[in-house]
Amino acid sequence: MSDDLNAKLKAEAEKLVGRDALVSKFGIDCFALVDKLLRQLGAETAADGSVAVTSKADYDWGDGIMLTSIQPGDILQFSKHVVTVQKFTRTDSGWFETEARILTRPHHTGIVVAVHKDGSVTVVEQNVAPNPKKVRRSVIPRLEGEETKRIGSDEKVTTKVEGTVKAYRPVPKAPKGASLMHPGRSVPAGGSRMVAYGVVPSQGGVKRMPGPVGLETSKVGDVVA
Repeated sequence: MSDDLNAKLKAEAEKLVGRDALVSKFGIDCFALVDKLLRQLGAETAADGSVAVTSKADYDWGDGIMLTSIQPGDILQFSKHVVTVQKFTRTDSGWFETEARILTRPHHTGIVVAVHKDGSVTVVEQNVAPNPKKVRRSVIPRLEGEETKRIGSDEKVTTKVEGTVKAYRPVPKAPKGASLMHPGRSVPAGGSRMVAYGVVPSQGGVKRMPGPVGLETSKVGDVVA
């Protein structure tokens, strides 16, 4: 059942790539995309989770899973996430930074559509520069940690990640009157998954405001000894 829901969420997300971003009462934000697709598929949303839906919460989108276990159709929740990718070329004076990219997702949600062997992940998301008003497919170079890759003898690329990412596997919504716990579901820290009554994010729940826009910037740096 879970694998089927993952496949459906992935397919529906990819259908929207290039189209106008989905909106809520608050306008365009990353939350509206994930929330509305889950509702469309009859799955639980953050409003059904054990975390109150506020403007700064790390939303609970389903079954919490390890980042090493993610697969297409899973949901990523970013918090103060910054990926810095730097390319260095070696000269007689030392290593010279020739290119740098900084990708920021301060408070953000995306849907995984591909997991790559090099540690990068492709997501479908919205409310991300350079065009926050469109649903887009983005490659995130790394979700956590730090690494350096050599490219020949005179070039290297370093990738450093700050902040956190939590991963969730979507789950079907429980029938009315049934227990919200599904067979095989893990119990979140602090108890079972509970409904945050009175909050309907896609319809403009009063506890939530739109999150900040994700950004990508480029620069050329200095010589590094």
